[in-house]
Amino acid sequence: MHQTIVCVGGILALAALGSSAGAQEERKILVLPALDTTTNDIEDHGYLMQSVPAPSDALELKVGTGYTQGFGNVAPGRGLTNVAGAGLGISADIDYRLTHHWSLGVEGQFQTLENEQNSSARGMALNLGGTYHFEPILRGDPWIRLGSGFRSLWENNPTGAQGATVVRFGIEALTAKIGYDVRVSDSVAIAPVIGADLNVFAWGDTPTSSTQALSTAQVGTFIYAGLQGRFDLGGDRGGVPVRQTGVTEMQAPEPTPEPAAPPPVEQPRQVAPSIAVSEEILRACKQDLGSVEKAPKFDFDESDLLPQDFSVLKVIGECFATGPLKGMRMILVGRADPRGTLTYNEALGARRAGSVASYLATVGVDSGNIKQVSRGKLDARGTDEATWAIDRRVDILLGSDTD
Repeated sequence: MHQTIVCVGGILALAALGSSAGAQEERKILVLPALDTTTNDIEDHGYLMQSVPAPSDALELKVGTGYTQGFGNVAPGRGLTNVAGAGLGISADIDYRLTHHWSLGVEGQFQTLENEQNSSARGMALNLGGTYHFEPILRGDPWIRLGSGFRSLWENNPTGAQGATVVRFGIEALTAKIGYDVRVSDSVAIAPVIGADLNVFAWGDTPTSSTQALSTAQVGTFIYAGLQGRFDLGGDRGGVPVRQTGVTEMQAPEPTPEPAAPPPVEQPRQVAPSIAVSEEILRACKQDLGSVEKAPKFDFDESDLLPQDFSVLKVIGECFATGPLKGMRMILVGRADPRGTLTYNEALGARRAGSVASYLATVGVDSGNIKQVSRGKLDARGTDEATWAIDRRVDILLGSDTD
């Protein structure tokens, strides 16, 4: 039985760590995300890569159960492995979700343990901790929780003291858990969890003595592997937050609830795989950047700007920084193909416009003269991969003093 529990715990641990590593690998897609939430996206990435609204300002209730066991010492000359063998742990949390990424709350855990040196043992821990969610907008969301608090252990009928109960307690200096939420709905998640704590047992009492300090404090740990359910109550489910790209460390603007006003009627000319520029700007900058109708476009799951994009942006940036359009305002219109939800594509267009704005600032364009707009999929016209790629772009238009 003991070996079976250990094996199950190991499998759950590997599942959590492997899923977390996969999520981190996906985060390496940088600069200009081109991922749309669509049926094709689900086929390419699977259920765990679907986007869902991230909770914030919400109450979280968590319950879990799994394998647990102690190691180290509970008192001088008395090891935890002798008095707290393999057993069952049950946990309950009540947390407040401060933001999409962070929650803070109280966790309690009760353990029932057995070993040859007593008829049974009971453990209890209560701690305050914080949880960080790495991918709150995805169905597969890895997280880590750290906390500290109080720890106690009861030995029932220990060797040499039949019919008695011995209690020892101390500080839970650090507790850590790693989990991988699988969000089956906006408000319910199930997670494999692994964890461990570091305890300092400093006091105890026996049937013949009142509570007193141990001759020397003892250090022990309990490991844990199991499953946890999370239920989100109330709060904000208003939309999907912007994900950090990891290159510019720039937070793209949050999408507005209402679609932005339509840009000018003029149809910009596509001059790079993911950039289109108005004829007005091309004339003012005295540039003929040609056409890239046959150039490669963003692949469905690719997000990096191509070298051709950077060369075009450099020309446009220099024109606005030191050339004929110095001091003039520009409008960046981020766009997405027609697949996916309106909310997600609104945020996607904002991220694309933000990435282009960030690059233009590096070549000297005053960020105060750049207005970023997202049209998402509102003007998308594509019907197949070739035309969808044209929809996945940023338009650069000449602004006015009122923009």
